[in-house]
Amino acid sequence: MMFIRSYARVAFLLIIMLLVLLSPNLIRSAQTYIGEDPYFYSRLSNMISKNLYYDELSYSGRQFTYTLGQPLIFLFFSKFLPESFIIKIIPLFFALISLILFYLILKEFYVEPNVNYLSLIMLIMSPPFIYIFSFYNKFTVITPLLLLTFYLFIKKNHTLNIISYILFFIIPYFGYQYSILALLLTLIYCIKEKDTKRFYIILLITILSLILAYLPNIIRNGFSESAKFDKTLKYTSLFSDLGGDFGISIFIIFLSFFGLNYLWKSKYKYWQIYAILILFIIAIFYFPTFIIYLNFILAFLSALGLIYLLRFKWESDVIRKLTMWLLIIGLVFSTITFISETSAQQPSQNLYDALIFLKGYGDSKEVVFSHYPYGNLISSIANKKNVMDDNFLYAPKLNEHYLDSETLFYTRNFNIASNITDKYNIEYILVTKEMKKGLIWEQEDEGLLFLLKSVNIYKRIYYNDEVEIWRIKK
Repeated sequence: MMFIRSYARVAFLLIIMLLVLLSPNLIRSAQTYIGEDPYFYSRLSNMISKNLYYDELSYSGRQFTYTLGQPLIFLFFSKFLPESFIIKIIPLFFALISLILFYLILKEFYVEPNVNYLSLIMLIMSPPFIYIFSFYNKFTVITPLLLLTFYLFIKKNHTLNIISYILFFIIPYFGYQYSILALLLTLIYCIKEKDTKRFYIILLITILSLILAYLPNIIRNGFSESAKFDKTLKYTSLFSDLGGDFGISIFIIFLSFFGLNYLWKSKYKYWQIYAILILFIIAIFYFPTFIIYLNFILAFLSALGLIYLLRFKWESDVIRKLTMWLLIIGLVFSTITFISETSAQQPSQNLYDALIFLKGYGDSKEVVFSHYPYGNLISSIANKKNVMDDNFLYAPKLNEHYLDSETLFYTRNFNIASNITDKYNIEYILVTKEMKKGLIWEQEDEGLLFLLKSVNIYKRIYYNDEVEIWRIKK
């Protein structure tokens, strides 16, 4: 009976995972991949396979200073799998691996089986988990890699510990920020275990790897210019219910407070959990994407909180049941809403069609101007040069590109606009409905929109319900 019960639990988790993670692609109306990352990593992996280490399209030309981990994994799979399989199906395997590793890590810390199981359900239903594993993106590979590294590190096995050291060396090639995250977590663990000697080992390994991964770029190009325009942390982006791309569910945060309340009964016995939470809260101000990994801690705390509420002695059984149902319905509704929002991410079919049109119009040496979040799609789908995209690390004259873009968006002076389009050799201007509805402009004749309609040097060559493309006559 115990075996049957365990088998049923595993089967239920697999069904929920597949149902949740497959839904964004199944309900997506556009026949395109979700997000810009699949197109971006497909383009980078193609460049690597051809030994091309100068990107002619991003910022109209830049050194290949991207992290190598994600595109290399994409390239590895592309040797024997079709692209659509890599983008839509491979993330499911990484999701399963992540769930198993998370379960094993919780088990190592003697977490109660019911809490462990419920933590996995909370994790599966959480927006960050859905975002990571619905399609191939920058977090799909590094997430299970971080979990595997930490799991092998905490095992009382010398061979497994050695393997974890190798993985610590690999992590920086997915992004230096992940090394910082790994070091912070292992530092807390080593302090708890009174084994700081091992922390010094991985610290040295990580420093060596960071030097090998980033020092050549620093020697050639100096330090990367910081994005002065991207300093403000948008607090609403931390919560999926308030429009964040992969923020935390408010219902999970609510339950996590009850989980913390339960732990606080033992005061400082669980100080390492409090320390991790504090470190994450501080780190999020510098690396907002760390909210994705805070989600793993909150999945555990919310599961603990839900069980605490179930076992709590309520004065009214009716209120207890009503509260439980409201929380469960809220969690499910939050998950369904996020799945719907994820499925509707750009590129839409209209934007994809416009970029395909642009790909066949002119040649790849021509420059397209648009808002920088569309930059990677312009380069990866239309195969055209962009003025700017959101790969800020080592972007050439980053803040100058941004200031010129802002000036061009909002000026109604033709001479100013002409000077900027000449400076960047801009041939096309791509305008989306999102840009006209608040992303850039508020009014129909604001800034550049006025010039496009009133100056005959601009000719509209493509139009659909969401996108219009203007060509600048030379």
